[in-house]
Amino acid sequence: MPAKKSSAKKRSTLARAASATAKIGNGLKTFYLHTADAKSAATMAKLRDERPRSPSFSASAAALPALDPQTAATRYLHQALDSKSVPSFNAPKASGVVSDFKSLGTETVPLTGTKVVKFRQNYSGIPVYGSLVTVELDDKNELISLNSSLGSPEKVSPVAKIAPSDALKTVEKVPGYKANLDGIVPILNFYFDKAKDKWRLVFIAEDVAVKSTNTKTPKAGPPRLAPLYMDFIVDAHTGALVTQLPRTPSLAAVQETATDGKGAQRQIQVENNDTSKLLQDTQANIQTFDFQFDDPQVDESSLPGKAIKNPPSPWPPAAVSAHANAEAVAAFLNSVLKRNNIDNNGGAMNSSINCVVASESDDGQVWLNAFWNGNQMVYGQTRNDSGDLVSLSVDLDVVGHEMFHGVTDSTARLEYANQSGALNESYSDIFGTIIANLSNPDVGSWDWDVGEGMAPGGKPFRSMQDPTLFDQPDNMKNFRNLPNNQGGDWGGVHINSGIHNKCAFLILTAKDDSGAFVLTPQEVAAVFYVSLTQQLSRTSQFADSRRGAILSARTLFRNLPQDQQDAKVAAVINAFDSVGIKE
Repeated sequence: MPAKKSSAKKRSTLARAASATAKIGNGLKTFYLHTADAKSAATMAKLRDERPRSPSFSASAAALPALDPQTAATRYLHQALDSKSVPSFNAPKASGVVSDFKSLGTETVPLTGTKVVKFRQNYSGIPVYGSLVTVELDDKNELISLNSSLGSPEKVSPVAKIAPSDALKTVEKVPGYKANLDGIVPILNFYFDKAKDKWRLVFIAEDVAVKSTNTKTPKAGPPRLAPLYMDFIVDAHTGALVTQLPRTPSLAAVQETATDGKGAQRQIQVENNDTSKLLQDTQANIQTFDFQFDDPQVDESSLPGKAIKNPPSPWPPAAVSAHANAEAVAAFLNSVLKRNNIDNNGGAMNSSINCVVASESDDGQVWLNAFWNGNQMVYGQTRNDSGDLVSLSVDLDVVGHEMFHGVTDSTARLEYANQSGALNESYSDIFGTIIANLSNPDVGSWDWDVGEGMAPGGKPFRSMQDPTLFDQPDNMKNFRNLPNNQGGDWGGVHINSGIHNKCAFLILTAKDDSGAFVLTPQEVAAVFYVSLTQQLSRTSQFADSRRGAILSARTLFRNLPQDQQDAKVAAVINAFDSVGIKE
């Protein structure tokens, strides 16, 4: 859609004041404003001056602080869309239809002391996949920031030519998978097809339980978990499969001391009764189970398995690791991120040890994988040099990594493919690393390896400090374009994540002129957490994460002295610049 009419002089001035970017890899155009961003200052001031005359605000006699946040955010959104002071921000048109915006609800963010209202873009009631508008308000409903990713599906008819049942028939025929379509209702969306560089009207069948029919074992490369759930995208005009996207990322209490899988003594919470103890932390809503080497794919309905009790037997070391590490993740979520467990509602954080996907195991016991299946943790195991089984639950960074996929899935729901999938992996690596190292106050001596000793040959899976040690790029100039399928690591989600990981390492280790770290690990965690949960959406790209992190940093540090504010935000910007993630 052409920009609103305005003078050339006004356009050039305000285009610098309010950042806008061209279309990125997900077909969406981005725009943002922030009250603490000097480039946004002129535009924010004009919007404040215009507010009394804006139809969006003059329609109600209620004072701004008296409005509910959703109403206030809606009025800010429409004021900005209508204002000539913001020529770069418009409600896009497609085939003559102006997009509208549906509220996704309001969330209070304890870390920032702000309220965030999110909106999804629609045309004729059909959502634009991956679109997002985030409006951030302070406690008086004053505008803090506005961030958007919007699409224009031009020349795409909004009328489906096939029925939802026809889309399911397409899914049934997808090679390589047997899909359970019971209860699946495909939903219409406008979807940007990256491979064809065009918009489509599609039916999306979400969270389809699948079983792989591919029995071939890869000859080389790291093990890749066959997904348990997939999203299938079907063209609503032709019935053709557009793409498939995995939804399963891989990889009265008393306190006791017990030995974990690494031989360390751990404090765990257990439930006590007259005859036995149960490996359950009722306060944190955590319990650990034994799946007894059953298959979590074939026997998914039998999860979580057998409850683990004591006495008469000692606590199994693998179970102690899984239980203690889950408690550590829950404590981090609560104390550092102010989040109530993975779902933010105190939902269960259960784990099952001794799991093995039979088709991916040579001996029925070794299965080098772990994942959050949408409801709980599932842990496989490897063998050490002595031939003993070692559960993947022993590494806190692995547990933190996998559980944080659950946080991502319940918030931004980043697609597990290409750049958004690499972000999905990287955010889990970032939080897994921070959780595992947080007890060490000396960031300079942190362990930057992910899953140390867990990969074949006793090696780590990845390094945050030097991704190139494990065949990952550490800069956008070396970004690897790979096929969006299992053999291509879904567009390199475990490979290109090294670029974003290196950026996080640089932020965590940034120092000022005196040699002091610019940000604490808790501050870095807050920046990435607020960015992920409030600023990103399904198809967000590396550049979106940059923008989200900068906006989050400006909000988080807005009340600090200006020199401290500037230093912390600059550390974030410089890190993204250093790895080639630009606007």
